Parts: sequence; structure tokens; C-alpha cells
Amino acid sequence: MAGFKALRPVDNFYQTLMFFPMPVDYGYRDSKNLRYHRHKRMIPELLPQRQTALESVRYAAKRLQTDVKFTDAALEKLVKVPRIFLPSALKGCVKWAEENGVKVIDVKEMDIINDKRAKEKGK
Repeated sequence: MAGFKALRPVDNFYQTLMFFPMPVDYGYRDSKNLRYHRHKRMIPELLPQRQTALESVRYAAKRLQTDVKFTDAALEKLVKVPRIFLPSALKGCVKWAEENGVKVIDVKEMDIINDKRAKEKGK
């Protein structure tokens, strides 16, 4: 074991190293911000918010392959739903329509579905 003593690092090894400031960027992205910094503290930078278009909501509604149809006015109410939750929101609307015998979902039906969801969420 005596031979290994020479291989031990010098005490305070990290304190003896002197580095000059280097322009290095570190970045981290969460769902809302891109955070980056050069040397000391993280600086948040807002990511651009991409607005979902009516065409993409209409495309998702047509992919459901069901007899229930949506009007454009009803789909406008789903534009602000995040893209990852859009298929499940549409499936919930279709399920409600099939239970109530509705073939075309309009703004009136969307308001009823939203009220039902608000009541369930309030429990």
C-alpha cells in the first residue's frame, strides 16, 4: 500500500487549478422557457408560443373515424387545447355525443360538454 501513496491527488487540488473565464453556454429547456447562462446564474428566455391552427384541430377530428361530426365553430373552442391532449379531448366529446345521440357537435353542445367537465373538475 505504500506505493499507492504517491498516486493520491494533491490536497486542495481543485483550489489550486486556475481557469480563465471561457465563453461556454449551458442550456436547459423546460415546457415554457429556455434557460441558459454563460458563467454565473441561469437566465430564462421565453420560448415562442405556437398557436394551433383550426386546420390541425379539424385534421385531428377527422382522424377519429366516427359518425359524429364537428362544426368549425365548435373546433374553434378546442384551438387552445395543447396538442398532446387534443385527441383525448376530442374522444371525450365524441363519447358524450354518442351517449346523448348527437350527430353534429356545435357550439351549444361544446358549452354543455365544458360545463359538465367543469362540474367534474370541481368535485
